[in-house]
Amino acid sequence: MINKISVFFLIRFLLLEFKILANSILNKFKIFSNFSFFNFLNYKFFNADLKFKDDNINKFLKKNYEATINEKTEVLKKNKILIELLLPHHLEPMIMNCLVGKDLQKFHKGHLVGLINKDDLLTKKIAESFGITDFIYLNKHSFLKRLCFFIHSLKIIKLNDIEEKLINLKFSGHEVGKAALENYLRWYNNDIHKKNKFLLYLFLSKALLALDDSKKIFKFKYKMFVIAEIQFLPNKLLFHCSLKSGIPVYCFSGASIINFIGRVYKSYTDRNSVQLKFSQRLADLLIKIFKNKSLINFIKEKKGLENIGKEIVWSNTKINKTINFSDKNKFCKFFNFDRKKKIILILPHAMSDNLYNNEWNIFDTAYDWYSQTIKKIKKRDDVNWLIKPHPYEYKFPGITARNIFDELKIQNKNIKFLDELLHINKIYKFIDVVITGNGSAGYQYSSLGIPTITTSDARYSNFKFTLAPKNKKEYFNLLNKIKSLGKIKKDMIQRAQIYWLTTLGLFYNSHEFLPKIKQHGLFKKKLFFEKISRIKIHRYKRGSFSDDIFYQLKNKNRHSLNSSFYLKHKKKHNLKLNDI
Repeated sequence: MINKISVFFLIRFLLLEFKILANSILNKFKIFSNFSFFNFLNYKFFNADLKFKDDNINKFLKKNYEATINEKTEVLKKNKILIELLLPHHLEPMIMNCLVGKDLQKFHKGHLVGLINKDDLLTKKIAESFGITDFIYLNKHSFLKRLCFFIHSLKIIKLNDIEEKLINLKFSGHEVGKAALENYLRWYNNDIHKKNKFLLYLFLSKALLALDDSKKIFKFKYKMFVIAEIQFLPNKLLFHCSLKSGIPVYCFSGASIINFIGRVYKSYTDRNSVQLKFSQRLADLLIKIFKNKSLINFIKEKKGLENIGKEIVWSNTKINKTINFSDKNKFCKFFNFDRKKKIILILPHAMSDNLYNNEWNIFDTAYDWYSQTIKKIKKRDDVNWLIKPHPYEYKFPGITARNIFDELKIQNKNIKFLDELLHINKIYKFIDVVITGNGSAGYQYSSLGIPTITTSDARYSNFKFTLAPKNKKEYFNLLNKIKSLGKIKKDMIQRAQIYWLTTLGLFYNSHEFLPKIKQHGLFKKKLFFEKISRIKIHRYKRGSFSDDIFYQLKNKNRHSLNSSFYLKHKKKHNLKLNDI
């Protein structure tokens, strides 16, 4: 039975569809910003070459195509490898997917197939220059299909239940509720107190559509699936369906500016495993290799300590002011803290990023953890609390740590919120305990002996150097006795330093192909093609990420290891981890 609310939601859906239709018509004309009208017509109807207005794109495509046809890679048609190419607004990871695909093609003698948006001609031409000629087109579906799936979403979960029960909703055994909620919180998490139910249903319908597409795609038994982003729709459900169909997934972390590290997922049970989480076998091996070695000087040389509290890769925000304090007395005076009390640093996450990408979490979201923690510390005046927002938080829409802090009307003198554009140099000198969900602070402050409380599974969990309560009761009990926490043990400090070492280039490597441009955020398309058109193309270069992938697959390792590290240690240590 359709009630008044459902009718209202259907009207909103139809109005939204009209808006989408208008935007799609406008986008049809935007296509001519890339090439001329007549050239496009010749390409579309007479099979002519498509020439882009930016000649650097044409130069790159020509050069890359020539490098591809000169390869002598054996290919077996049955060994199909699917390459995800669904991020047209950011071509660096799409080109990286093609590069990884070429490496997997060489290893498996595979035939590459592109998964692409129907009207994305630039990404398609780039893929073709890598020798990808077969494509699966992910279309936007007909209006009637979208409408049917929206009506279906209204039926499978009741209006009064959607806010509370969506997170646990499964359909055909797949976590469509989490996928829908993840997208909603990423883009529309604006109301602290109440979620927009229409948008929850809308994203649920989109999740159901993505699941329908994904199940059809993975009816074929691909050798591997290469994907850049494993969050958000449709990627999350493509990732899950691939694993559930028994198809291994290759993904990578990083960017050209900091190099790359790859991971293989094989089991569906690992679908929520942190992408950069090293296995227990690798963690134990690294602890063995670096046991009793002093690493802090190397960390200093790599500016690790200098960059604590900064976001040097992903953020474009300029720090307005850096403050230096000569001693703790001056630090406490600045914040009007009681010098005799311990200082606890709370580091909230960006509220809408990496929401459901860990194996366990005490709280449902970063928002839940942060808001409940703030409510708890309001009752504690025996320590000083300093809240430092995430330096990359501004990039995401929706509520921020500052919004929540202000909403809760915190007036306590012993609780301060650090200005977003203020950086305190060497802040770690004045901090007694750190609290974070699963951020980089976990290994940074632990490396300096400062006890750090984490509340969810993290990339460094298998190194066991943080205080990691497994439920809310343990967490709040730990907060109750927080002023009694002292420096952590030496072996924990060393394990934290070993993990930190891995983030400073030990395992990461370059593909010697992509220009090193800080690309996060708005893609610098003109600059990117200006630089990449000048590169000298080397396929499968010795010592590059290509070698890392070869050793990784050969040894059935979860993560790629920089080939120089691998060759240096393989004689003394067993690097065949078989830990996928």
